[in-house]
Amino acid sequence: MNFTLKQAIFTVLAAIIIVGGYFSWQFISKETQPTAPPKNYKIGFLVLTEKDAQNENFNGFKSQMGKLGYKEGVNIEYIMKIATRDPGALDKAAAEANEAGWDIILVGSTSAGEALKKLPDLKTKVFFLAAGRPKALVENFVAPEGLITGMGEPTAEFAGKRLEFLKELIPSLKKIVSIVDRGHATGLAFVKSMEAAAAPLGLKIEIITAENPGDLVNKIPLIKRDGGTVAYVACSCPSNTQHPKELADYFLKNKMPSISDEVEIGARIGWLATYSNDRRKAGERGAVLVDRILKGTPISKVPVEIANDVLLEINLNTAKTLGITFPQSVLSRANKIYQE
Repeated sequence: MNFTLKQAIFTVLAAIIIVGGYFSWQFISKETQPTAPPKNYKIGFLVLTEKDAQNENFNGFKSQMGKLGYKEGVNIEYIMKIATRDPGALDKAAAEANEAGWDIILVGSTSAGEALKKLPDLKTKVFFLAAGRPKALVENFVAPEGLITGMGEPTAEFAGKRLEFLKELIPSLKKIVSIVDRGHATGLAFVKSMEAAAAPLGLKIEIITAENPGDLVNKIPLIKRDGGTVAYVACSCPSNTQHPKELADYFLKNKMPSISDEVEIGARIGWLATYSNDRRKAGERGAVLVDRILKGTPISKVPVEIANDVLLEINLNTAKTLGITFPQSVLSRANKIYQE
């Protein structure tokens, strides 16, 4: 087959364009891939219980770190240090974590962060993935003053939102009951938030005090239905998080509306609803910030952020037992609906 000069030139130009396009695509593809971190980083998780180690903050964090180029067993190692709730155990674990030589310590609670902050010789950077009281850890959110920064979560502030949700769902609601652990700092902030939100909604607040997490089971019978005008709002206290099924079963048996702030132990196990910040998204955002720190950004240049993605889950089977019908406006904004 004979080519004219014009056809030959066209063929050569087409080949150049195709080859050039291929190598350009390869270059752009490589440029858009996350740069693999240059060393084997060690990240320690300081948590209070085994359950805390499985929360969605940490799951979201590890997932996003993988997308950023941190591959477990290749260039990053996660070390879980589980303290107990025994007296002095958290302080001891915090001191050991500070001496472990990790690149950064992650915590999932204000109390774990406080244990690190009060160390006289804190030398390891700390990032909190979930702190209901971030002001207890960092004074200046814009320019953190020490070695600590992270993601705050509006645990207490959302208590008022839960009241608004319940009042919207049950207009006849008159009273909110909560069991709160004595002296628990986040619990006190939770109560203040509820009290501030209750008055405009025409609701009364009844607080039942638990002396310790184990005391909750003794306090549950004190929660009275009072003709169907009472609902329960969970406190982010150890007692509530350690005995969620006992609470859920009691509320179902007594046909009492209930709302939790914990995804894994709320609507999923029989509570009427769960209203929380989206902890997985908070963990993913936390990974982006930790990546900056690992790459050399000073803590003072990593402002504290407050998670504000709302997560709503509802249980239709519980609603049916309680004789409650979720309006379409609620169903349409629910992130997850349990039907059994």
